[in-house]
Amino acid sequence: MGRGSGKDIVNVPFDVEVKARAGFQPLAYLKQLKARTSHSGELGFGVIRLNGQGEDAAEYACIIRLADLLPLLILKYGHLDKEPKETDIKRCSCGSWMIGRCLTCQPTITNVQDAD
Repeated sequence: MGRGSGKDIVNVPFDVEVKARAGFQPLAYLKQLKARTSHSGELGFGVIRLNGQGEDAAEYACIIRLADLLPLLILKYGHLDKEPKETDIKRCSCGSWMIGRCLTCQPTITNVQDAD
């Protein structure tokens, strides 16, 4: 992780802003990310470590603009033509959970424009 201006996590193809504080200022985080990502074109999101959460980053919260989240959800779930039921969720032979088809072991679309 870095400190100061710029990305807090480097060598990844997206922009991550990590905040570790008791106060919650989501609008400030989103404005800071939008200012950086409007130039870079990278996906931006904020990682928030609240006081008392410890060092397990998997438990931290994340904040992302809905406009940035929706294309990711379309990539993951755009192949669904109806709302899945619990019985539609199955385990793939690769070990991942799937609805309809496995998006872990099978080729996926990586271009969000092609997901429509």
